[in-house]
Amino acid sequence: MTPQEISQLLMIGVPADGDVSHLRELAPGGVILFGRNAGKPAEVRRLTRAIEAAVREGGALSAPLIAVDQEGGRVQRFTDGFTAIPSMRELASQGANAVELMAANVAAELRAVGVNVNFAPVCDVPTHADDTVIGNRAFSSDAITAASLAAEYVRGAQPSVLCVAKHFPGHGNVGVDSHFGLPIDSSTRSEMNDALLPFRATIGANVGGVMMGHIALPNVTGNNEPASLSREIITILRDELRFRGMIFTDDLAMKALSHNGEIDAGEIAVRALSAGCDQLLFCHEAEPARQAHEAITRALQDRVLDEAQLRQSIERIQVAKRNLSLA
Repeated sequence: MTPQEISQLLMIGVPADGDVSHLRELAPGGVILFGRNAGKPAEVRRLTRAIEAAVREGGALSAPLIAVDQEGGRVQRFTDGFTAIPSMRELASQGANAVELMAANVAAELRAVGVNVNFAPVCDVPTHADDTVIGNRAFSSDAITAASLAAEYVRGAQPSVLCVAKHFPGHGNVGVDSHFGLPIDSSTRSEMNDALLPFRATIGANVGGVMMGHIALPNVTGNNEPASLSREIITILRDELRFRGMIFTDDLAMKALSHNGEIDAGEIAVRALSAGCDQLLFCHEAEPARQAHEAITRALQDRVLDEAQLRQSIERIQVAKRNLSLA
């Protein structure tokens, strides 16, 4: 497998100063933007053009996926000159048509500035008394309502951008934020079913991507391995829910994945790919992405990773890009 092919498995952030030299070096399959990269629409478009040029100059197989978290409410990365999006809970109170129309508007604004992936909708169903990370980012604490509205969101947005349902298999039944520690969900496999309803609904609406959460489910897997690194959890998504699109990790620098306070980016990358993820997120610094690229190369040479499986991941990435007219 060539270095350029391995790079397709990476999605990398851009620093606040807009320096894209690391993208020219690594030529990743995807790039993720944050508030530090925000500006007026014309400024964001200049940045996305610079990203596209740098990735192409690096010898990439195709134009990059360019992603953002433009959920609404407290998670909206672009604001200056963009529609102010209410929280999904507030939007849900206005009905299904309002959800679909807002999703279509947000998607059109993103595509106009060169962004082609939105990490939305949130499919989590907040039920835990100590939930702090999801809250009104979710459509509802009722799984059936959340499922219906998440599907409407996908139907509104996906003609313009690739939607990514998150955070599989559901971040609503935990009281710990995975940015700061490992959430442990005590649900059994049968108790997971309600949390899976919004994901099932978005898959029925042909959602293009699903993001894995860094959430342990020991009563399902028998261990405290995060879902993002768990072949058993990803098998539920692929085999039971019959999802055929792209599987993204959440940011691999989150403390949920740390061991004694340290994160080995290379080891985590290999484990995530082995579990069945397709594209790995390194949202902040370039060095962990370099370490991941080197570790993936070694793991392929040592046959720790299955090349045929990674080629399937690359094909799913290329299919997503073709659907967006990027490849």
